[in-house]
Amino acid sequence: MNQHQYIPWSSAHPQTVKKAFVKAELTRFMVISSSQRLFEEKVLEFMQALGRRGYPSTILRIWKKQVNYEDRWYSLFKEKDTSVQGLPLMLPSSYDEIWEYTDLRSVFNVMMNEWVKCEEPLPPSLVGPLIKSLKRTENLFDKISSWNKAILKGPQSPLVDRSLQVLT
Repeated sequence: MNQHQYIPWSSAHPQTVKKAFVKAELTRFMVISSSQRLFEEKVLEFMQALGRRGYPSTILRIWKKQVNYEDRWYSLFKEKDTSVQGLPLMLPSSYDEIWEYTDLRSVFNVMMNEWVKCEEPLPPSLVGPLIKSLKRTENLFDKISSWNKAILKGPQSPLVDRSLQVLT
């Protein structure tokens, strides 16, 4: 049933997204394989499929080394951390190359240093880790779709007025 329709290397997805899905799939193979031989067969098939999608073999080798079948027992039976770490602070943004060069730990430390200056204790919602929540950027197709929806709703829609102003 597997059609091997993975994200192509040439897509606009950041490399971190591609790496995350490859490592997640390798980890899934590690967990569901009952023997190392089966794991290696699945990994080989997966790597060949990614190669057909344009992934460089050098990068695939590096990512493949980060998931080992020997770690299977550790990942399945390790003690789960039940302590509450706090809810994560969401940093909403869009995919942008700047995130490749931004150290969120430094950003979080600067934020915490400013918040600590307050007289009152921090609420629990400001103690958790800072994570970025990235959405894809809006493109022309998205704009045309929203204009079409506005037009279908009728001329009374404020979106139609704004759309017509943009076009004129």
